[in-house]
Amino acid sequence: MPREELVALLDDIRDRVAAGDSLEGHLRYSFTAVGQHYEVGALYRIGQLLGQGSTTIVGIDISGAAA
Repeated sequence: MPREELVALLDDIRDRVAAGDSLEGHLRYSFTAVGQHYEVGALYRIGQLLGQGSTTIVGIDISGAAA
């Protein structure tokens, strides 16, 4: 993803953690010279202030995940 999208993702994660709306997650990113973009993998919980909430997933293949 382009740097601008990564910064927007970081802002979203930061804002949710600061508000108490995200209590856990994982983030991995690295810059690749090929294509001049970031490889990103993120999974973080959102909506904790409203109850059970949900999960945001970015760049992670869950197609083989157990149900």
